[in-house]
Amino acid sequence: MTVTTHWVNEPWIFAVNLSEYVTMDDIRSVIGECVPLLREHPIYFLIDMSSVSGFDSHILEMSSLSEWIFHPNSRWFVYVRPTGLFKSIMKARQRGNFKAIDDRDAALEFLRRAAHAEQSNAQLF
Repeated sequence: MTVTTHWVNEPWIFAVNLSEYVTMDDIRSVIGECVPLLREHPIYFLIDMSSVSGFDSHILEMSSLSEWIFHPNSRWFVYVRPTGLFKSIMKARQRGNFKAIDDRDAALEFLRRAAHAEQSNAQLF
């Protein structure tokens, strides 16, 4: 299996762990899991690519990818060690909610701070 997912801090931070060669079917399954969750609550995503050996370049052309990354409840997408091509294209495509970090712990800390800030703002109302 090349994809595993789990909540880091339900319902705020969701982790997607990718490894080996990532296929379009792998990403379809992630999107199929994430989009219904986004209908319920804003989510910050940790995408760990530190064990990825390669990916199907057609993933970047998937229309359903846009449904996930541009969903109104999608917050930050923090990628751990994205590959060069993937990093370049996603950084340009996501326009503002993309961050690449080499260290998983640093990525989680960034997401925890961002989610905490939103939680604090929501509690004011």
